[in-house]
Amino acid sequence: MNIKFSYTDPLQLSETLQEYGQAIRITQLENGEGSYSMAHTKSSCMAIAEISASKPLLYEGWGTSWSVDFNWITPMRKANYPFGYCEGFDMNDNSLGGFNTFHSNPGDSWGKYSESCSSTACMLDKKTLLNKLKECKASQAIANLSESIGLVIDHEAFSQLRRLARRDLVRGISNPSKYYDLMTICLEEGNHKLYKKKQVKNQKLLGEIVSLSHDPDKMSAPMSLSDVCQHLNVGQASLYRTCQDYFGLGIIEMMTQVRLEEARRSMIYYSTTSNCDNNTIREIAIRFGFKHQGRFSRRYFTSFGELPSHTLKRAKLF
Repeated sequence: MNIKFSYTDPLQLSETLQEYGQAIRITQLENGEGSYSMAHTKSSCMAIAEISASKPLLYEGWGTSWSVDFNWITPMRKANYPFGYCEGFDMNDNSLGGFNTFHSNPGDSWGKYSESCSSTACMLDKKTLLNKLKECKASQAIANLSESIGLVIDHEAFSQLRRLARRDLVRGISNPSKYYDLMTICLEEGNHKLYKKKQVKNQKLLGEIVSLSHDPDKMSAPMSLSDVCQHLNVGQASLYRTCQDYFGLGIIEMMTQVRLEEARRSMIYYSTTSNCDNNTIREIAIRFGFKHQGRFSRRYFTSFGELPSHTLKRAKLF
C-alpha cells in the first residue's frame, strides 16, 4: 500500500505504523510545510515499510514484542554526513541498524532521518530469525545481533535484500523466507563501526535526550536548561553541541516541538471523539506545559501552519 500526504496531516504516518503494533511518536525537526510518503506491506511473519519526507523526522517509541525492526536508508542525493541515526548508530548507504529492538522492551527504540534519504524498516519475527540463525550455526550473526546496535554491510546479500524489499513494496511479499536467508548473511558478514570513546558516550546521551523529550510526566511542567543538564548529568556546552550536531536544534527547542506535536495529537483525538471548544484548547495547552494560550497559538501556527481552532474544526470534518 502507498500513501502520500502533506504536512497538514503528519500524524497519519504514526497512525499507519500502529497497524504493525508500532506506537511511534513522530516529530518534525524543522518548521514549515512539508510532505510525506510511505509504502508498506506485510505477511504472516514479517512486514516492510519505506518512509520519505521533505523535512527531517525524529521517530520515538518503535519496537514491538514480536519483531526485530532492522533499518536502512536509501540516499536521494549525495551528502558528506550521516543521513540519520538509528539509536545513535550512523546511518549511511551501507548501514544496517535497529538491533536494539532484539533485546529491548517494545517502544524503547528511536531514530532520526534527514530529508536527503528514505528510511526502510524490515520487521522480522524474533523467534523465526533466531531459529534460522541457530539452524545455520551463524554464531557470529547471533553475537552481532545481541551485542551491536548496528553493522556496516559491504556484502552482496545486503544489495539483494534492499532490491527485494523495494520490489515487494510494489508487488507484495511472496517469499518471506528469502528475507531471513539474506538477513542471516548480512548479520554474519557485517562489520562493526569503530567509535571513539566520546562518540560512544554521545550515543547513550542521545537516547536519554529522546526519552526525556517524550516523557509525559515532564511535559506539563517544562524543565529549564539547568534542570535538563542536572537530570542528564551533563554540562550545558556539551549538551548544546550534541543536540545541534545530531538534531539540528537545542534541547529546549526540541522538547517544545515534541510538546506541540503531542498537543496537536490530543486535539485531533478529542475532536473526533467528543465536543470541543476553546476551553478544550486551553486545557490541552496547559496539560502540555503552555500556560499562555496566545503564545501557544503563535508557536502552534509557526509549526503547523494553522491555529489550534482550525485543527479542531478540520478534524471534526473527517
